[in-house]
Amino acid sequence: MKKRGYWFLSIFLLSGLFINTAGASNSEKEFEEVLEKQLQDSVHYYNENSFTVIDAYGMQGEVTKIVTQDDPSTSENEKVIEEYASHIGIVFLELEQKRDDLFIFKKKDFYYYDFDNNEFLTATNVLGNESIREFFEMYADDLEKKITPFSKLILLFFLSFIITVPLLIMFFHNRGRSKHS
Repeated sequence: MKKRGYWFLSIFLLSGLFINTAGASNSEKEFEEVLEKQLQDSVHYYNENSFTVIDAYGMQGEVTKIVTQDDPSTSENEKVIEEYASHIGIVFLELEQKRDDLFIFKKKDFYYYDFDNNEFLTATNVLGNESIREFFEMYADDLEKKITPFSKLILLFFLSFIITVPLLIMFFHNRGRSKHS
């Protein structure tokens, strides 16, 4: 009887998982489209559809925005800060930057998104939240931008070509030797 109860419980949990996954995959797909558009608009040399999510985290947290900057020409402080609660998502991802159709760089970076207002945020807007700061610190050492090995090989080939061709020209095209004896 206990085995039968576990069996029904596992089927119930799995069916709930598939139902939730189907709904979540639709919203994930929408977020991936928004993220793709943001990357195309904000990252120079972004190679389209090249990002992969390494880790993601979502929470209900506080967003801090500076609405009005302080005018340094006046003595008063006109700085206006707005704080509000929102559903915040943070994504740690890896993307490709393609330069001159030859050199590909892999870059890892964080992106912050306000799901309630449908806008991307900066780190200063959300790092006041302790759990987001912990997530950031967990991957902060992994932030990097590296050239791919194939691109590095192409670069080394071009550099060696620049050095060896003039040497070969000098060696085989030496006009200093006289032809008359």
